[in-house]
Amino acid sequence: MVLASCGRKGNIVPVSGRVTIDGQPLANVALNFGPLTGGLDGAYAAYGKTDADGRYTLKLVDDGRRGAAVGKNRVTLNEAGLGGESDGAAARIQFKLPPKARDGTMQFDVPPGGTNAADFQFGKAGAK
Repeated sequence: MVLASCGRKGNIVPVSGRVTIDGQPLANVALNFGPLTGGLDGAYAAYGKTDADGRYTLKLVDDGRRGAAVGKNRVTLNEAGLGGESDGAAARIQFKLPPKARDGTMQFDVPPGGTNAADFQFGKAGAK
């Protein structure tokens, strides 16, 4: 088991970036990277959350090490929405990011050397 773990460790590289919408940073966005390896060998999911400047750094879900798996990853972004007035009903979330940010269709190819430019830039808020 230790040998398998060491082999996969080499496929993890540092990944960070920034999320913006209409050129402005978007805080409190949770990012999830899931490797598209066709199997589970060497595949580690990673996550991060943007700060006030829209910047994030990924960590592995299983052990918290910094980084993400090299290769193609499925990316989802989930934002903490702001509730509107609802007269006692559950607050309605007002999403700024387009549906494609949440639906699992976005991908990012993590290079073997890692990157600090895994940026996601979105235009016009509310545009589909």
